[in-house]
Amino acid sequence: MAVISLLTDFGTDDEYVGLVKAVIYGIAPGADIVDLCHRIEPQDVAGAAFLIASAWRYFPEHSVHLVVVDPGVGTDRAIIAAKSAGHTLVAPDNGVLTRILDNDPKARIVRVENRAFYRAEVSRTFHGRDIFAPVGAYLLRGVPLDRLGPAAPSGSLRRIEMAAQRVDEKGEIVGTVVWVDRFGNLITDIEVDEGYNIRGEENGQTLQVRIGGRTLTGLHRSYGDVEPGRALAVVGSRGTLEIAVNCGSASEKIGCSRGDPVRVRFDKAGR
Repeated sequence: MAVISLLTDFGTDDEYVGLVKAVIYGIAPGADIVDLCHRIEPQDVAGAAFLIASAWRYFPEHSVHLVVVDPGVGTDRAIIAAKSAGHTLVAPDNGVLTRILDNDPKARIVRVENRAFYRAEVSRTFHGRDIFAPVGAYLLRGVPLDRLGPAAPSGSLRRIEMAAQRVDEKGEIVGTVVWVDRFGNLITDIEVDEGYNIRGEENGQTLQVRIGGRTLTGLHRSYGDVEPGRALAVVGSRGTLEIAVNCGSASEKIGCSRGDPVRVRFDKAGR
């Protein structure tokens, strides 16, 4: 049986995650459940959108992904299921799948409305247990997507606006800090090909990264390229520019967080 992943803002202090798993096991006893993350800040839809977009492709084909960050639970917001690149994702229609669906215009999407795949009793405050969990388990067992409900044109879905890197009139790349991980690393949306520009040198030019009033020179291969306590720019595991501090927190040291701008330019060596 394929994998089912869970991404929620439930935390682990309460029984919520355990109950979601209990319902899944009741329908799909052989389910392989992966706890992707339960530490999303409460109601942080944009944060969940970033994490699921970063992670889902690493799972085996035919995996099911439940994204339950749902501040609209119990309202008239819809629940959607989307098929993309051999994976199925189930989420509230609140924009949390924006990053994924924007990159796949051929994704098949339905509104989850067939109550035959819900629990018999549905709480207005815990759809994760009563709708998402059973729907995900039935998908894992092979229930076709179109049995869950009617097709949902992508243009009808709610979306969240995503910051995107751009090049300004000075030729500088302008991006945004889109995530701060538990180590305090500042993850940006500036995509970097690790095969070029390592250490900031390309055709006699030097990479300059400006963030929070600081300027960092060069693009490094690893955190340990600099002495402890020093800030550096590095290609992160997500393939984007990351600002870090060796053995420290870049967020604390530089004083930046999500939403803050970052600028990249190439200067002639020795400038």
